[in-house]
Amino acid sequence: MKNTQKLLLLITLSFPMVSSADCEKWIDYLLEKYHSSRESDKAICKIWPADESKTIVVLPFPNDIEGTIYYDLDVLLVDTQSGELIAHNWQQDAFVSDAIELTDFEIDTARYQLNNESRAFGVRTNFEHHSYSVSFSEQLINLYVQQNEKLNRVVNKLVLKNSSGEWNDCDGEYNIRNAVLLLGKNTTNNYKDLIVSYNEQKEIIKKNSERECVKEITNSTKRKYTLHYNGVEYPLPKPVY
Repeated sequence: MKNTQKLLLLITLSFPMVSSADCEKWIDYLLEKYHSSRESDKAICKIWPADESKTIVVLPFPNDIEGTIYYDLDVLLVDTQSGELIAHNWQQDAFVSDAIELTDFEIDTARYQLNNESRAFGVRTNFEHHSYSVSFSEQLINLYVQQNEKLNRVVNKLVLKNSSGEWNDCDGEYNIRNAVLLLGKNTTNNYKDLIVSYNEQKEIIKKNSERECVKEITNSTKRKYTLHYNGVEYPLPKPVY
C-alpha cells in the first residue's frame, strides 16, 4: 500500500514537468513562423492549468545598444495540440537590462479570475545586481487577459519584490519589500479590483556578542492598496512604493 501511495505521489509530481517539456516544442515553431529573422533569449512556456487546451509562451528579444540591452517581448497564447496562434501581445522595448541585469522570466498561472468570463495570467520578470558591497534585486509582474485575438496587458510592471542593501564585511543594512496580488470583493468597469498587499522590512547585519555575523529585523510594516480597472488597464499609483 505504501509503495502504491509513493508511486501515485511521484506520478502527480511529474505532471507539471511533463507539461512544461511538452510545450517547449512550440518555442522554435513560433520563432520560425513569426520571428525568423531574430533570436530569442530566455524564452519560456507553460500549459495553462486553467485551460490545458491553451499554452502560454513568452518570447523575449534582446537588442544590444552600446552595452545596454533592450528587450522586446512577445507573449503568446497558442493551441496546446497544434501550436497555432490564438492571441498575442507585442511590446517593443518592454524592459531594459544594464547594470541591473534582467535574469529571467516566470509564468504565473494563479487564479486571477477578473470576472465570470475573463481569467488573467501573469508574466514575472526578475532583475539582479550584485557587487562587492551593493546588492539589488527586483521582480515585476504583467497581467494579460485574452480578448478575441488579442492579449490585453491590464497590469504593467507592478513591483512584487524589491531588495536593496549595502554592506562591508559584517556591517550592513537591507530594505526588503514583498507583495502579493489578491482579488478584491468590489468590481470596477466589470473587472474585479486588485489588492496589492505588501510587507516592508529592514534588516541590519552585524556581529553579536560572540562575534558571529547575524541578521536582525529592526522594522517591519504591512500595507496594502487597491488597483481599479479603468476600462483599458489597472493604472499603478505613483510612486508605486
